[in-house]
Amino acid sequence: MSSTRFLLTVAATWAIIGLVVALTMRRRGHDLHEWLVLGVVLGPLVVPLAVERARFHSTGRQTESPERLGGRFDLLAGLDGSIEAVDALKTALRLFGGCVSSVTIVKVLDYDSLSSPSGAELRTEANEMLASVAGQIPIDHVDTRILFGRPDRAIAEYARDAGIELVVVGARGHGASEALFGSVTSRLVGGCGTPVFVGPEDGVHQAETSRRDDHIGGPTQG
Repeated sequence: MSSTRFLLTVAATWAIIGLVVALTMRRRGHDLHEWLVLGVVLGPLVVPLAVERARFHSTGRQTESPERLGGRFDLLAGLDGSIEAVDALKTALRLFGGCVSSVTIVKVLDYDSLSSPSGAELRTEANEMLASVAGQIPIDHVDTRILFGRPDRAIAEYARDAGIELVVVGARGHGASEALFGSVTSRLVGGCGTPVFVGPEDGVHQAETSRRDDHIGGPTQG
């Protein structure tokens, strides 16, 4: 009986360590599901691997994009696949379009998508989404970029390093991880050194009334 209890205790401890490591890596910008599997399989043995991976990705910001086109007034929009994020960009361009000379739209993926088997597919999907939105922006200089890591940190660091003057995000995030780990938008507003424009909560309803506009930014854009 004592032997069975000991084995159950070891198994529980093994699983808890793996879960804690997986949650920690998710907060650092890695894929939760991949690290859950590694954590359950490896238990305490996953800790050195996690430390090594975290150190590797902390040495520099990971990005993937074509050459950036600069401008006097740079606006960056973070897209996460939600309609709120696209609506925020539409609203910002309606308000500031005449002053914006370049737009950078970004999608943030976790670090593990750089090397995981499904990573290439995720990057392809992200690039297709970015290209689709970019094609609707009636401004000459539009750049698309994939960032890697924790979304709020990746966006804030890129905006700072690139001299972005305004970051645009949706009022609400996208996906179950938002409820578990908190809002990317709220963390950006609280910790981004660049001004942040948050799209209105009722952006979805506003979008329904503006379907007649052919491009993001609407008819007010020159």
